[in-house]
Amino acid sequence: MKYQSIFDIWAVPVDLLKHVQAGQMVYAGDKANKGRFLGVRKSGTVVVAWQGNIKAQSDKLGYIKSLRNYAKGV
Repeated sequence: MKYQSIFDIWAVPVDLLKHVQAGQMVYAGDKANKGRFLGVRKSGTVVVAWQGNIKAQSDKLGYIKSLRNYAKGV
């Protein structure tokens, strides 16, 4: 699959977000609020690793992996 252009995650219904590829770059309202889409939980919770939160982690990859596992329900 190919990644799409960055898009506003608030403008897309959760039912459609279930089809978005994990790792897709998204933003929330303002393009300065960027993050990586990681999935939608069965409960409908949308999981995104926001860039500001990623930068604050000492283990960036581990942080993203744990959020991805959370999104998958592992």
